Amino acid sequence: MSTESGAGEGIDTPASPAHRPLGSLIPADKIIIAYLAIVAGLVALSAGRIRYWWAFLAAHAAAIAIIVLIASYHRLAGSSPNSLPGLVHAWYALLLVPLTYKELTYLIPLVHPRDFDWELAAIDHRMLGVHPTVWMEKLTSPLLTEILQLSYITYYFLPLLLGVTMWRKGWFRDFHFFLFVVVLGFYLSYLGYVAVPAIGPRFILADQHAAPLSGIWMFERIRVSLDQAEGITRDCFPSGHVELSLLVLYYARRYHRRIFWWILPAVSLLIISTVYLRYHYVIDVVAGAVLAGLIVAAAGPLYRLLGGSSNVRPQV
Repeated sequence: MSTESGAGEGIDTPASPAHRPLGSLIPADKIIIAYLAIVAGLVALSAGRIRYWWAFLAAHAAAIAIIVLIASYHRLAGSSPNSLPGLVHAWYALLLVPLTYKELTYLIPLVHPRDFDWELAAIDHRMLGVHPTVWMEKLTSPLLTEILQLSYITYYFLPLLLGVTMWRKGWFRDFHFFLFVVVLGFYLSYLGYVAVPAIGPRFILADQHAAPLSGIWMFERIRVSLDQAEGITRDCFPSGHVELSLLVLYYARRYHRRIFWWILPAVSLLIISTVYLRYHYVIDVVAGAVLAGLIVAAAGPLYRLLGGSSNVRPQV
């Protein structure tokens, strides 16, 4: 399918039958609620190690209630996607996803108090015969480091670029499917962080790196800003950067070929940057790519199982 061909297939009107389910719990809502419930269950099981466990349970219950209220109000209002209820229902995840990520900084060491860095590093070494981040030192240069650090942060904007474009074009059915894929990708990676906590080679292999990385302009400022914003979260396995970026790339090819060609170089450099910048092990990258492939394979059937419209565009 070309960039613009079939665009009309994604345009919905308020009277469209495909539009009616969007005022009740949609598949993305159900994925988010399931994730909140799973983490609440883990908190309850680990209550003896979590000082304010009751606050987390209350916050998760409140978040679930708010999601249900948002969906219910949208249904009762019967309003168009661009109305306030429709906008809130479609975009509240933009606030919730980073909040749920942030709580992992505190929760992971308490829910699963063991790191797996040395096991992940050992897998890399067995596969490649070297520690990749140490081997890649021979390729480092300030200019390359700068370029790859800038590529790395495109991860935070890639889903927005495609999602906003789809919304502005009125491809609302396709947008809600893409939203479902994105929240599924985020929350499966978050559960991976809980299952296999790891802080990354830049910390545990620091004594084997000959020198810290250095850039020429924004590198240090970006790295410090990311560390301050995210904290030291055990978020290596699988690589969410690789998983989400590949998902966006795949669905850009499916929905908007022009965006696909725009972001292809950034995604390619981003994947390299995860190891070059010492954030990830190679096995994290492999796991992120495999998870993205599994999500693509399962997304259509799972979306329909959760009540989503079957009228989204077929895969190309």
